[in-house]
Amino acid sequence: MPLWEMRLVSITAKWIGWSITNDKGYVCIRLRVSGQPAQQINLPKLRYREEDEEAAITWTRKLYKVWEKANGERTLKDCLKEAKGSSDVLHAKEVVTWADIAAAMKESKIENGRKISPQTWKTNWKPILDEAVRVLGRKNVPADGYELLRAVIKNWKHAPATQRECGRYLARWMEFAVRRFKVPRSWLITKADRDELIPKKKRVRKKAVLDESEIMDFIKIVQKQNPAYANVFRLLTQFGLRPGELAYLSVEPDPADSTGKRNVFYCSYEKTGGVEPTRPRYLRAMYLRNERDEPIQWPLVEAWADGTLELPKSKDGGIRKLSGLSLNTYLHRKNNKGEPSGPIQREWLRLVNKYAEKQVPEWLRVYSFRDTFSVRCHREGLDENSICTALGHSKSVHQRSYRTITDSIVARAFDRSATVIPLE
Repeated sequence: MPLWEMRLVSITAKWIGWSITNDKGYVCIRLRVSGQPAQQINLPKLRYREEDEEAAITWTRKLYKVWEKANGERTLKDCLKEAKGSSDVLHAKEVVTWADIAAAMKESKIENGRKISPQTWKTNWKPILDEAVRVLGRKNVPADGYELLRAVIKNWKHAPATQRECGRYLARWMEFAVRRFKVPRSWLITKADRDELIPKKKRVRKKAVLDESEIMDFIKIVQKQNPAYANVFRLLTQFGLRPGELAYLSVEPDPADSTGKRNVFYCSYEKTGGVEPTRPRYLRAMYLRNERDEPIQWPLVEAWADGTLELPKSKDGGIRKLSGLSLNTYLHRKNNKGEPSGPIQREWLRLVNKYAEKQVPEWLRVYSFRDTFSVRCHREGLDENSICTALGHSKSVHQRSYRTITDSIVARAFDRSATVIPLE
């Protein structure tokens, strides 16, 4: 028997009828008095292990003190209720609940550290921590961080990407709990735990990049059906915007124009979470090339400035706040028969299938307009620092996550007229 267990058991040895033992991994108090029914209770959330030894001894002594004061005329269960309400019971797990620790984590991330936005907490963190708190509050509570992670990821067994997020967020939450609330280190979730329990990330799909003729033809179809959305796709194409940045645009004097006559778009969007922040920036247009290889672009800044640029409206009359998800929903909208709901949706599905059926399949999505901007910039010879500044991200993100070239650009670079000579 380990020394810690000997100390734990010996604490009740001098109390007649009392014993402290292990009940399926939990600290259990038993009382047997001649002529009376045996009593048994588990101490609140305490595991039968070395890390909980001190807290178990504190709880047991407090419980015995309440029982002795009543001359043994109160049940253990009743005595435990009084012990729980006593101010001198210092066990952190009882004073501070897991829900309290989750709330403290939220305060640390949003209000104190300002590391993420409230919306990021609500969308990314909250569902995972809510599930963790639920699991930790059930009867068969996990024994440690490994068991907690295994229980929580079951809720997203068909969503491997979300399971990977569970691993990251729960590991950071438990590090916070151990550091701030002195939770036992057995609750830490290690990389080895995550690697064992969570499926490995699948190979990243190659992102599709539309040809300029495809973009122009697609926008013509959208223009006929919904001019406001046609302008959305024009903005995404010409300025490489993230869909969510459309609601943060304004027209301002160009700081690079000494005459003060030229205007540019300014994006005030600022992301505080993620791997790195996104800062407000002035936008720069990257032209497309037509069938005659001539650079062309739309007068979007001018139309915005004079109030003629039609965009989707919200209920209050302002510009509707769009996202990649909402635009994706719009492009994949279906009718009651499960078919694309209109010409826009049929054309988008055709393009999606075209790229998916390539010899090396490519994934066409709303962000492909942003990748197309990146590819055009590289094709026209812009330096990488300028491209990254215009897109609002770092070189490392750009090199890791964005397309910079296509097969057609490679073919164009190597397309040179040469005299063909015989093979002999």
